[in-house]
Amino acid sequence: MQNLLRFIRMYNVLIIFLALQSFSINLYLKNNSYQNSIALKHTNSIKGEIYNFSNSISEYFNLKKLNSQLLNENSKLQNLLNKKSTEIYVNKSQKFIAAKIINNSIHKRNNFITINKGEKHGVSSGMGVICENGVLGIIHSTSENYSVIISVLNKESAISICLKKQNNYGSLKWYGYDYNEANIEGIPNHVKLDVGDTIVTNGYSTIFPSGINIGKIISHKENSKTGNKVIKIKLFTDFNSIKYAYIVSSEESIEQLKLESIVND
Repeated sequence: MQNLLRFIRMYNVLIIFLALQSFSINLYLKNNSYQNSIALKHTNSIKGEIYNFSNSISEYFNLKKLNSQLLNENSKLQNLLNKKSTEIYVNKSQKFIAAKIINNSIHKRNNFITINKGEKHGVSSGMGVICENGVLGIIHSTSENYSVIISVLNKESAISICLKKQNNYGSLKWYGYDYNEANIEGIPNHVKLDVGDTIVTNGYSTIFPSGINIGKIISHKENSKTGNKVIKIKLFTDFNSIKYAYIVSSEESIEQLKLESIVND
């Protein structure tokens, strides 16, 4: 403790200067969107390299386990899409870009996932990301070789969903308690639900195809104040063990967004 106090006394001017400088830079970036986007891109690139290096070291000491995971993942992917390439064409306009997860958080209020694919691989902000068991999130920002995903386990995440058997629409939200569970908002009280009903993507947005699994209902009750049910679901994806991700890239989505931007203008 004495050494720490001595250090602070010796370098108090430098510490204050660095603190003020950091505050000024942060304030500047927050009020200048272009500079903020450039800084974010460089930050993502640096973080990506660090995470990739750390991940490579970990994999080196777990090669046998990794090879087994790769074999299992290839088998799952083959069963899911009946293709073997890293870019799997589902139809003429839609493809899935395979990526490896190099960093992932699950215990924060706002969780993010970093993957080893970026702009040079055709990834851009706003694309949906899935795994073999369901939805992971949406691309938040990119650099040349890496991308950061807003995880489903993030308070800013809001993914359009529907009930598989009734086709009623709602929104997937995470309240920050359990990485295995999430909530559904926007389903009216009059809709009949059963425990075990499946929740899937509704396909109305340009982000995800319809019918991608999300989870199943584990509890529900009516809320007279909002007029909508309080629904809790069990997520199909185990966010604590995911290793690979698939970014949804669709030419039809790009065309739809361009058309809608013209109409909105």
